[in-house]
Amino acid sequence: MAPEKIFKGIPASPGISTGFAYIYARSNFEIDYQPLKSDEVEKELLEFERAVELSKKELKKIRSLAYEKIGEKNSMIFDAQLEMLEDSYFTATVFHRIKTELKTASFIFDDEISKISGAFLNSNDDYLKERFSDIKDLRNRVIRNLRKEKLVSKVEENSIIIGHELTPADTILFSKRKVKGYATDKGGLTSHAAIISRALRIPAVVGMKDISKNISTGDFIIIDGLSGYIISNPSEHTQSEYKRKIAELEDYERTLKDILIMPSETVDNKKIELSANIEFDEEIDFIINTGHCGIGLYRTEHLFIEESGFPSEEKQIEEYMHIANITYPNIVTIRTFDIGGDKLLPRSEKEDNPFLGWRGIRISLDKVEIFKEQLKAILIASKDKNVKIMYPMISSLSEVIKAREILEEVKTDLDEKKILYDRNIKTGIMIEVPSAYFLADELARHVDFFSIGTNDLIQYLLAVDRGNEFISGMFLEFHPAVIRAIKYIADAAHKNGIPVSVCGEMASNPLATAILIGLGIDELSVVPSVFPQIKQIIRKVNYREVKNLCNELLKCSIETEVKKMAEEYYKKITSEIEELS
Repeated sequence: MAPEKIFKGIPASPGISTGFAYIYARSNFEIDYQPLKSDEVEKELLEFERAVELSKKELKKIRSLAYEKIGEKNSMIFDAQLEMLEDSYFTATVFHRIKTELKTASFIFDDEISKISGAFLNSNDDYLKERFSDIKDLRNRVIRNLRKEKLVSKVEENSIIIGHELTPADTILFSKRKVKGYATDKGGLTSHAAIISRALRIPAVVGMKDISKNISTGDFIIIDGLSGYIISNPSEHTQSEYKRKIAELEDYERTLKDILIMPSETVDNKKIELSANIEFDEEIDFIINTGHCGIGLYRTEHLFIEESGFPSEEKQIEEYMHIANITYPNIVTIRTFDIGGDKLLPRSEKEDNPFLGWRGIRISLDKVEIFKEQLKAILIASKDKNVKIMYPMISSLSEVIKAREILEEVKTDLDEKKILYDRNIKTGIMIEVPSAYFLADELARHVDFFSIGTNDLIQYLLAVDRGNEFISGMFLEFHPAVIRAIKYIADAAHKNGIPVSVCGEMASNPLATAILIGLGIDELSVVPSVFPQIKQIIRKVNYREVKNLCNELLKCSIETEVKKMAEEYYKKITSEIEELS
């Protein structure tokens, strides 16, 4: 029997499944580079027209299936591809070039698609980079139909799909075969395949680099979409462990509502607010289905992406009213646009280092009218007094003061028009830049709350690009500098009478829950998939114990010392949870 092997990737859709692997190798259809003769042009134009119509027909069928399985808004993923094929300017350009250049339809279409996809691929934004895969899918679909080839797949039901990458269409079509999971070499959390997997509630692990070369069709594997593991040829012991984990997950599902209505407080009655980070539509379903949690971070960047630019005031009012109504009577914290200059600047003016460039509040303060539109929309959505505003990427007190002045101008405008809004709406800031950490005491006097964005804070504090595979291992949540920074920020907030939350990935790490509470964090905003687990941990934590534990942690100088102490306390409380379950 082959030995057990463990592969690590990015957990993209929660859940655990076992099953047999199916290696899916997508065909990359070749281009016909042969020049055309003048008497072949008319036939080539007809072939291109036929291929486009067939591709549109296929996409409409897939969109219809997607509508049934994941709802209207998620199925709109396929509209972008359809719109491109229905764009008369785009198709006319292809027709004109075939006629004038005497080159094949596949060559011209591929060239035009490359011009579009290049802009996505060269973007510094992960979301835009992921759209490259969608464009490539359209390219392959049309060229396959030009070549009159069928797309054949012999996947068995209940398989776990392994591939280099999956398109949204692949993900939807495979779901008809009741697949039990997806794992890919490429892709990220914002890929449409990952988004659809979450909507379908199918476990998925992405960004595994070469999983498709290390697994064979028919291999028995475990996919862990919670931790990001693929285990091939698991030992009896591993299978037994995962049977237990699957049973625990099923228990979680059954007891989810019971856990959600329980108070979020420690055993010694310390109240810890627990809320959700929300970006995608399928995550909003969590709020609808539970009704027992607020939103600690509502990202608005998806509106910018969907609208291919700043969304209209009307669109924003509609969106923010919708999320406020869904969340009511709980609180939703709406973060103003945290976009980078790479979305706005011409390609010739791209920044060398967008993480240190024109982004977040810097763009908002430069584009005041657009900022006012967003603030106006948020204020209108706040009429039921369950909305807060949060500004990202704050690096100076002057930015906070300027944002407040602009907000007051918008309030005055609404007053003059007699439009209702929450006059006492709370405003807060993200603490994610070292300068904000050093200015925490001063900043706390000018805002109503802090939210620590640990992803960026750690990246800037440790000078580590977590997307760089050569140094990503140096992105350490339990680094002593990170622990001390969080403690300093929490103390500065409390000294000035304001609460502090954590909304970065560290908040969703069960190992960090007790430590963050001990450091003085008042609220944890987590991804919906771990909400029940984090709630259970909070309810087993002894606040006085973890406060004393953190006093010892603050003396540590090495990351491994901090992590060891965190692990020991985590094991203690999770063993208590297991004894009770």
